[in-house]
Amino acid sequence: MKRSKARLGIGAAAASLAVLAAAGCSGSGSGGTTGQSTTAAGDPASLTLVADAMNKANSAGTVKVTGTMTTPGSTTPMTMTAEEEYSPSLEMSMTTQLNGQSISEVLIADKLYMKYAGLSAMMGGKPWGEIDLSQATGSLGSLSTLLSSVRDQNPTTQISALVASGDVSKVGTATVDGQQTTHYSGTLTTGQLATISGGSAHLSSAQVAQLKSLLQDAGASSVTIDVWISSSGLPVEEKYAEKLGSGTVTGDMHLSDWGTPVSVGAPPSSEVYNMTSALTGAVASASAAAATS
Repeated sequence: MKRSKARLGIGAAAASLAVLAAAGCSGSGSGGTTGQSTTAAGDPASLTLVADAMNKANSAGTVKVTGTMTTPGSTTPMTMTAEEEYSPSLEMSMTTQLNGQSISEVLIADKLYMKYAGLSAMMGGKPWGEIDLSQATGSLGSLSTLLSSVRDQNPTTQISALVASGDVSKVGTATVDGQQTTHYSGTLTTGQLATISGGSAHLSSAQVAQLKSLLQDAGASSVTIDVWISSSGLPVEEKYAEKLGSGTVTGDMHLSDWGTPVSVGAPPSSEVYNMTSALTGAVASASAAAATS
């Protein structure tokens, strides 16, 4: 029983990391020294500038991210650093610090690799665990769904929510990471999103559908987005506060090196333990036990 619980714990960690990857590389942030508000909410010029930044970032294909994330009930924020290629393929390397534990994750196509203290003892001394998400079945198949979610999101996802709000406000100016930026803000509610059709508000039909799905799946009633855009027309920092029934999820991310090639490689095969089959069986057994209890 202890062995099954340990393996199930690995699966829970994998699911959590996949979710954090999606949320983390979708952006957030908090500005530096902010100037006076100069533009009223709903300014068309501000909306266009933010939409242009979203499109430019989306075309960059790669980004590096550092930041924090807090969830309802958490006493300390999760910190993370990551580099990601989100177009044309998906590759990501991320390290998080959560409750005093360091967790490393590498995602390449359908393969998710994880390393953290205590995991090696469960895998014959090998430091890295591998889950092939394309082969995850049964209850563990939800991880494949999470992978699809990661693929559907990139650092422009939160900006598209700001654009969809339609009431983008220029808050002022700020110095962020040594760069002069302009700060924009807006709040999108699920009610507003329901009235938006594809191809409107600078968004494609796919982007609108994606936002509707993300907010619905999260159970969010609203999301407030702040973004700081440099003179190069690219986001330097993003911030979000997503209001859920259980509380508010917040994020604060700094973004850099847009379009710079990233180096993400799989761990050496000699250091990798394949957890896919073991996890699938453990999760199925736990689900069956829960159904009969």
